Amino acid sequence: MNSTAKKPKKGRPETERMVFLRGRARQIGASVGTLAHWENDGVDLEDDAEVRAHIAQLQKLPKGLNADWRPVDNPLTETPDMAMLKGELLRTQDERTARRLATQIKGLADAEKLEILQSKFISIDEYRQANVKLGAALKAAVNKSQVDLPPMLFGLNQHQMQKVIRDYMDKMLERLSDKKSDLW
Repeated sequence: MNSTAKKPKKGRPETERMVFLRGRARQIGASVGTLAHWENDGVDLEDDAEVRAHIAQLQKLPKGLNADWRPVDNPLTETPDMAMLKGELLRTQDERTARRLATQIKGLADAEKLEILQSKFISIDEYRQANVKLGAALKAAVNKSQVDLPPMLFGLNQHQMQKVIRDYMDKMLERLSDKKSDLW
């Protein structure tokens, strides 16, 4: 018996179509069976654009689909209308469509809640930055008053000192309220 002789392959004979389908399946990242179904749906598997268009229309993508064949998500031009989705949900007879619509409605409601919460709160970083800026401005104002007040108060009685200090503090607060001030 000669060990170099080829043994006949078991199973189906290798056809040109199967060789093409296997190669294309590896390229796209889908199974041969999936591609056969797409071909039965009328998709020309040799045309990349047609295959990409078909993939973009699928509700469920094949698990192993290669990244370069995944459809590009186009952002919505407008937010779906909650009332429209609810109306579709009430009219649908299909359980799968009903679940999809219910998920969309829940997602839209959650997004609206998040948008409302984001409009009411500022980030902790913005809060800290504002406090640091305010603290620096107040420190600068106090340091400036320590330099300016002693010469202004020299030789005055208590009543006159109170009036000078009050006027000085009013001007200081006015400068603090002006964001264009040199204190900021």
